[in-house]
Amino acid sequence: MQQSNFDDLSQDWWKNDGPMKLLHSMNKTRMLFIQERLLNRYKPLKNIQNIFLKKKLLDLGCGGGILSESLAKKGAKVTALDTSRSLIKLAQKRALEKKLTINYQVGEISSLKNKKNKFDIIISLEVIEHVANYKIFLEDIFSCLSKNGIIIISTINRNFFSYISTILVAEKILNLVPPGTHDWNKYIKPNEIIEYAEKHNYLLDKKSGLLPIPSVKNFNWIRTSSTCTNYILSLIN
Repeated sequence: MQQSNFDDLSQDWWKNDGPMKLLHSMNKTRMLFIQERLLNRYKPLKNIQNIFLKKKLLDLGCGGGILSESLAKKGAKVTALDTSRSLIKLAQKRALEKKLTINYQVGEISSLKNKKNKFDIIISLEVIEHVANYKIFLEDIFSCLSKNGIIIISTINRNFFSYISTILVAEKILNLVPPGTHDWNKYIKPNEIIEYAEKHNYLLDKKSGLLPIPSVKNFNWIRTSSTCTNYILSLIN
């Protein structure tokens, strides 16, 4: 991972109407996808509580802990990693206040790889479009995944429509996200991830588009067959 683009947003990270409001609005739908795929992957364990009890989980690029907290509340043993020291400090403080056991760390996936750390479940949401080289990023993830594991990634497709919706409209016109958050050239097509994963003997488990529906205060996200902008997918080994 490169140095976080979100260091200056730590004070407003947990404001539902703040600069990270889109991330907050996505969390419920992404959690449903995560639970569904984990239950499918680990059927013998029968329920999500057993899965979280027995499997090691990494939240890669955790930011201020939106996903990590949701996972920990359901019993997951979460290691959460981010390059932003300010966001990790914020997340650690919140975890302490809420009595959540989350192993927050400042660092990059390459450091875990070098230490030969392994996880059964690696989740990285809205991160891969910010890294310098997505192929190296994926290779490091593959190196840290245990046998019979699962990887869940969400990001943004690269096409004309995604530029219009996520940069021109969301950033420059409606100010839904801070200006400069995204670089369209770093967006990744689903097949680019899938084909690169297949070269490393990983298979697509599930792929789904994510579509925001405007509501009174924010957005409600639904899953769709179209991956023209936001999407989430799972890979298995």
